[in-house]
Amino acid sequence: MIRRLATLAVAGTLLWSIGCDKQPGVTEQQKENKAAQDNAEMQNNAAREAAKAQAEADKKVVAAQADFDKTRENYRHERQKDLDDLDVKIADLEAKARTATGAAKARLDQNLPTIRSQRNAFAQDLRATEAAPPTSWDAYKARLDKEYDALKAAIDKAS
Repeated sequence: MIRRLATLAVAGTLLWSIGCDKQPGVTEQQKENKAAQDNAEMQNNAAREAAKAQAEADKKVVAAQADFDKTRENYRHERQKDLDDLDVKIADLEAKARTATGAAKARLDQNLPTIRSQRNAFAQDLRATEAAPPTSWDAYKARLDKEYDALKAAIDKAS
């Protein structure tokens, strides 16, 4: 009987220790859950960092756009003053054409329509400066400078 009790006690202890042990796979599941939580936290951190970087990039884009707008407006303003000066010279040439005689009148009458046409084209392109995109600003500005130089040269030649 003692043997039976001893066997029963040993069997009970074994069953109890087996029953108290975690079920198979629970440890692995806990490790998997921990890894998933770590992964989610890392993704959240990465998303926060990406959002922060995007916000900084957006600030730089806005600053660059404001700087470009200021540059474009300053250029347009300076060229408008140049155009106003040329308009005065054109008005002087027109006044000369009304009072000139002979070859001088013929030369002015021949040059003034071309000068007016160049002036109108330049003025139209100058007004379109506000729509010039930053990506082609240098080419646009070079073309406008070339138009201005040609107009100024035509006026100087006719004077």
